Amino acid sequence: MPSIISAQSHVCYGHVGNSAAAFPMQKLGVSVHSVPTTILSNHPAHSSFYGQAVECELLQDLFFGLEERGAFHGSAGFQSGYLATQDNGNVIEKAVKRFKICNPQGIYCLDPVMGDVGKGFFVQAGIPELIAQNLLPLADIITPNKFEFDYLAATSCQRPVCQSHGDMVATARKLMDDFALRCVVITSADFGNEDTTHTLVVRPNDAMLFSTPFIQNGPSGTGDLFTGMLMARILLGQDEIDAAELSLNAVYSIIKHTVVSGLKELDIITHQNCIIDVGDEITRNKV
Repeated sequence: MPSIISAQSHVCYGHVGNSAAAFPMQKLGVSVHSVPTTILSNHPAHSSFYGQAVECELLQDLFFGLEERGAFHGSAGFQSGYLATQDNGNVIEKAVKRFKICNPQGIYCLDPVMGDVGKGFFVQAGIPELIAQNLLPLADIITPNKFEFDYLAATSCQRPVCQSHGDMVATARKLMDDFALRCVVITSADFGNEDTTHTLVVRPNDAMLFSTPFIQNGPSGTGDLFTGMLMARILLGQDEIDAAELSLNAVYSIIKHTVVSGLKELDIITHQNCIIDVGDEITRNKV
């Protein structure tokens, strides 16, 4: 059974960050070493929330403990998501570097959580720069949304904002060349069509665009859920494009069930069968 170190936010109520990603990865057959970057009562989208960022000394100690237990040598993957502070980010950078030393074949997936279209940046000042300058050069796979992808392209390889999926493919390949990435997965890769949302998977020699019916008022945590399942399937030996398609179908089914039920949090546990027995509601087209 492969294992992964997953450094993301943790909530006591609901499903975002590791609270969205860990169980689906385990359900698929991947052992998860969850490391919290922040601990909150619930997602901040609610009217109130409590908690705080994990102090950098504690975060370092958690990684030290994992390494002493053999997790750095034994894990096939490492993924990072939401960073509550720049100090968090500096600790993650050191941990990823150590992971790469211990396991040169290990895969690091960077989910560069920093903002979204219509919202702008929602992380602490300095974190976007840290992600672009310190974490992106370490990554093997990145899973930005369109806003995050445009930022990385503008700051890391001085590319203009993309106006089409063809632009995205060209820009993603420039990032891949510059940073030795094996795959770029862009979620919410949309250009104004409100009926459909897109995910673009780009590799050196091919690219696939997945289209999904857009669901209004979807819950938070869907990106964390998708990236977790994507990485789990890749670590289990699946091709990145196939892994993305299966993961997107699962995410879409869970979102649809959640919205129909009138719930505000991803209903992952009730509909956990969607993780394994995925539907077939996603269309795919080569780009």
